[in-house]
This record gives sequence, C-alpha cells and structure tokens, in this order.
Amino acid sequence: MATSRAVSKRFLPALDADRHNLLGLVLSAALPLAVFVIANGLAELNDMVPLFFAPLGLPGWVGAALYLGSLPLFGIARWMVAARGDAGRAAGWWVVALMAGTIAQPFLVTPLDSLLLTILSFAILLVGLGAMVRVAQVDPKAAVVMAPGMAWMGFSAFVGLSFAAAWAPPFAVTNSQAAA
Repeated sequence: MATSRAVSKRFLPALDADRHNLLGLVLSAALPLAVFVIANGLAELNDMVPLFFAPLGLPGWVGAALYLGSLPLFGIARWMVAARGDAGRAAGWWVVALMAGTIAQPFLVTPLDSLLLTILSFAILLVGLGAMVRVAQVDPKAAVVMAPGMAWMGFSAFVGLSFAAAWAPPFAVTNSQAAA
C-alpha cells in the first residue's frame, strides 16, 4: 500500500525583509521604493502626478531624488531595530508610519494651499522625529541612518512654514500693500 506525506514548503520566508543578512538589508531598503513605484503607477491611472519640494532653483528631479533617497534609509533603520525585542518592533512600526506618510505626501500636495501643506509636512516631520527617538532608544546607529532623510524633511517643512507665515496675518498686510 502506498502512503503519502504532506510536506509544507514555505516560499515567502525568502522574501522576509526582517531576516538579518544581506538579503534582508537589500529588501528593507528596496521595499519602500517599490511601494512608491506602485503608488505612482496607481496615481498615474488617476491622472495624478507627485510633486516634490525642490527649493533654491534646484530642478524638480533633484528634489525628488533627495526625497525618495530617504525611503531606503528609513527602511534600513527599520531593519536595524525590528528584531530587537518589543521596543524594536514598536520603533519599527513608527518607521513604517513615517514611510507611509513619506510615500503618500507627494500625491496629496496638489489640492493643498501653502498652510495645509505646511501642516501636513510638519505632521510627517513630527511622526519622523517620534520614530527617530524610539529608534535611537533601541539602536543609536539606526537613528543616525535616518538623520539625512529627516534633515531634508525638516528643511522642507521649515521652508514651507516660512512661505506660509509670509502670507498669513500679521505679515499679509505688509506683503499685500503695493508701493506708493
């Protein structure tokens, strides 16, 4: 009589971004960019174009490269803390929230005026700073990896705040008066 035995083969662990080897590092850096590419494709179906912060006369692609360059850094920081107990997992989820906001922001800016855009930028910056503090408690090197992306996000938020403040009361009165 022939017998059969069911053998479970798991193929998804090969794509586990939390594995602590070179493949896990590469997956953690690449997955946020892959999610952005998917979001960009879905937005393109709805005739939406992402808009990136490019100050000081920089071309738009430079702003996009600096902005999107932060996503792999955030992914690497999440990878560095994800396997370090409960605090590491909690910090990892904060970084995931930061990456979600970072991915969504370029698609949300089109209908926003300067004040609402500044509020959105500061909200994402605050989530990022909270994530950075939690990551630093688990692994200070991971927080250093996040620092360049957070610096660019902070710069864009503060420049946006300066534009919004320049056209808001009490400064709006002086800016809107024509020279006599």
